[in-house]
Amino acid sequence: MLEAPRIGRRALAAMGMAAAIPATPAHAFPDRPLRLVVAYAAGGTGDLVGRLVGEALATRLGVPVVVENQGGAGGAIAARAVSRAAPDGHTILLAGNAIFAILPHMANVGYDPVTGFTPIANISESQRLLAVRNTLPVTTLAELVTYGKRNPGRLNYGSSGIGSTLHVMTEMFRREAGFEAVHIPFRGSAPGVQAMLAGDVDFMIDTVVIQHVQQGRLRGLAAVGDRRLPQLPDIPTLAEQGFPNVRTSGWQALMGPPGMAPAVVAQLAGRVEAMLVEPAFLERLARVGVVPSYRSPSQLAEDLAEDTRQFGALIRAAGITAE
Repeated sequence: MLEAPRIGRRALAAMGMAAAIPATPAHAFPDRPLRLVVAYAAGGTGDLVGRLVGEALATRLGVPVVVENQGGAGGAIAARAVSRAAPDGHTILLAGNAIFAILPHMANVGYDPVTGFTPIANISESQRLLAVRNTLPVTTLAELVTYGKRNPGRLNYGSSGIGSTLHVMTEMFRREAGFEAVHIPFRGSAPGVQAMLAGDVDFMIDTVVIQHVQQGRLRGLAAVGDRRLPQLPDIPTLAEQGFPNVRTSGWQALMGPPGMAPAVVAQLAGRVEAMLVEPAFLERLARVGVVPSYRSPSQLAEDLAEDTRQFGALIRAAGITAE
């Protein structure tokens, strides 16, 4: 007969301690720091929103949230990385709708905009303004259009990158207005607006230009959205000035890799919904020029599908390509 193996006193003590400690469920979330990949360069609106969201999530989840900027390629680098990450909820993406609804129609991005992600929650809508450098000899949108027509090819415009929402919006406006302009893409909004302040860029549609218009460093010509900006109520919208067909949708949302557990998605979405009714967080969000807009995972999925369809049709009709 074989003898049972002898168990020493230390082993017995260790077994007793292990039995006394409740086991951690295998599905516990979160069980380590989260990685929040922000698809924008540091300093722009998307980056600022990402850092605010990361801080708020860390407080509510009880674990650190590490913000990682992965700008470039219009956001495709960040989106591709998250799309291929483990679907355990510890790697999530903050990105705007261009990365899903615009860029895949213009380039081989290496991910499916709909099936390649798990929608978590919409966070905000962007306020945007069309602004020009102060040294450009125009004071109204009509004068900008006239100047562009009289000086074909002399105007240029900046954007946060090829295939960004701002690129497509500006290109749609330019085509609708009927004048030529050279597109100058940057790795994010911040370097673009700095180039405009230096006099190297003529005009730009963005959120980050708003504060500079308020300070008198740039000249605002049109609010880009369905309503005027509350902080600049005297500047009419594009639609009010004869351009109602320029699509101005622009949202920022949290997305995860495909195949995330519904319980983890619900937990993250619930934290986002809670932060978007907290006055202190809303005040900080307003300071960076975005409007809170919570959309549940299912609602966000619907928005994603609709934007993908509409922007795809616009891009094909306008002949916009990745230059």
